[in-house]
Amino acid sequence: MSCAIFLNGEYEDERYYLRQFDAAQAVVAADGGHAFLRRVGRWPHLLIGDFDSLDARLVDEARAAGVEVVAHPARKDETDAELAVAQAAARFPGEIVLLGALGGALDHVLGHLCILRALAERGRPGRIAAPALAATVLRAPTTVRLGSPVGTRVSLVALSTDVVLTLRGLEYEIIDEHLPASVCRGLSNRVESTAPRLELSHGLLLAMVFDGAETFGAGGLEPGSPWAGSLGTRGPGAAPDGADDGSRRERP
Repeated sequence: MSCAIFLNGEYEDERYYLRQFDAAQAVVAADGGHAFLRRVGRWPHLLIGDFDSLDARLVDEARAAGVEVVAHPARKDETDAELAVAQAAARFPGEIVLLGALGGALDHVLGHLCILRALAERGRPGRIAAPALAATVLRAPTTVRLGSPVGTRVSLVALSTDVVLTLRGLEYEIIDEHLPASVCRGLSNRVESTAPRLELSHGLLLAMVFDGAETFGAGGLEPGSPWAGSLGTRGPGAAPDGADDGSRRERP
């Protein structure tokens, strides 16, 4: 099972993000991320944030459509992304996928990497997904088989001083070597064979694969996955129960 969280970032390829929407079993919108969903005619299960980046009309419309809305004050300790991830982690099992996590202010992009680290430290799979990039934080001990094709760029950054890893099936292979957190040695590697493998025996590691379809072995993200959400209310203009309006029904 996966939960997709739509953030207030860049959505450069609508079709890609619609596929991510369809693949998720639960959807959360964080503040301005809801504007993208409405632009493409979709509804989340949950809308959360302080709504300083979202038109009040869209918030009211979501409430009227039956979407659960959780409002927070603008002066708070957590970002809207953190609030959304906390709700997702408490309510939905499985992987948490951050969408619209890139292209905005650099401090928030770095904050999203902090969120991936926090998830990894709790043993919860998390991933940033964009059309040309997938990123995750790995906690040792773990082994990940990549699904990206030959030639895909792979970059690895140590997030702790004790990272020890093995890379197989990449252009530059290493066996049980220490990757210091103060060097760039892990950048710009390439997939060289099918089913390349990353074995992390110690530490925390940021893994970036420049292929938006990479799931780091999480699986369950094929377009058309069944919707497993709990809300049944549809958005404005949806067909009545049992009716077919000739188009894909909006959610929830």
